[in-house]
Amino acid sequence: MKTKLVRLFSLAALGVLLIFLPSAKAQVAVAPLPPVETMPATPFVAPAGSWTLVVLPDTQHYVADGGEVFRHQTAWIVAHQKSHHIVFVAHEGDVTNDNSAGQWATACGALAELTAAGVPWAILPGNKDLGPGGSAADRTTGMNDFFKPDDYRHSAAFGLFEPGHLENSWHAFETPAGRWLLLAIEFGPRDEVLAWANAIVQAHSAQPVIVVTHANLYNDGALMGANPQQGGNPRRYPLAQVGSVNEGMAVWEKFLARHANLRLVLNGHVTGSGVARLAGTGVHGNTVWQLLANFQRGVLPDRGYGGGGYLRLLQFQPDGKTVQVRTYSPWYDHWLTDEAQQFTIELAPVISTPAAER
Repeated sequence: MKTKLVRLFSLAALGVLLIFLPSAKAQVAVAPLPPVETMPATPFVAPAGSWTLVVLPDTQHYVADGGEVFRHQTAWIVAHQKSHHIVFVAHEGDVTNDNSAGQWATACGALAELTAAGVPWAILPGNKDLGPGGSAADRTTGMNDFFKPDDYRHSAAFGLFEPGHLENSWHAFETPAGRWLLLAIEFGPRDEVLAWANAIVQAHSAQPVIVVTHANLYNDGALMGANPQQGGNPRRYPLAQVGSVNEGMAVWEKFLARHANLRLVLNGHVTGSGVARLAGTGVHGNTVWQLLANFQRGVLPDRGYGGGGYLRLLQFQPDGKTVQVRTYSPWYDHWLTDEAQQFTIELAPVISTPAAER
């Protein structure tokens, strides 16, 4: 059965907003807004049985600027863990801006807030976290000098592609609806990483799966590799000269489309509008939602302070299928409410597929 990708909407780069949704009304925040002086107590309707996944888009400029915005984000997550039913936090990569020891130390300080509070989380390397100066000339990274497997101790279970290395990991976490699985996968994943990821998802076929990676969906609403004019394709980086590299289209065919229990794919990396969403249909007929969210400096409009501190909050409703996606900045205490930043998606129930049918 052939896989199918359906573009729901796209947002063009260069600051021109193009939305292919009926009656779309574009709204953007005025930037910069004044930062809050104290931690906001953010109202949030969290009915019994709901739970929230927090997504940290690229933090590279927060870290380069000293880390205050990043620390504010993680402190807000800790302060709202119970009220918002936050069960996991996923970073989309480009943790740093130059893969330097100083910037890794800054990032470590911000994420230590989550660890100290018992909030499970996962990171992965973006292109700026790889190679000398963040050049992505190879896959060397300072990540493992500052983060250790013990930092993942609050996951219900976890595993690594390579012992002692956090570039690729899987995590089990508990929700009111049961156990979910999340995979955090490197920028431009290697063939051997995709083989590992396939084996992990197959071994957990009864659990719904979320995949987080750095570069997957572009701001034109298509997977990276679908259009030669797309910028930031992992295969165009120097590390492609030293080993296998896969971009969005290849990752879809080699991994994402193959699993009946895969539900969501999240990524950052892309500038321009910094947002898009796409519904794909895997070989088993399951819908796989793929969401781009990025607010770093270079995304339009410029929201100030290296990205304005915006987070993605994915609230999974008690019905087991509805996910409300919202975009919030604890730095400004401000919600983005246009149709690109606040919307609802629907997930299909997970039906375990025998290995012989995969």
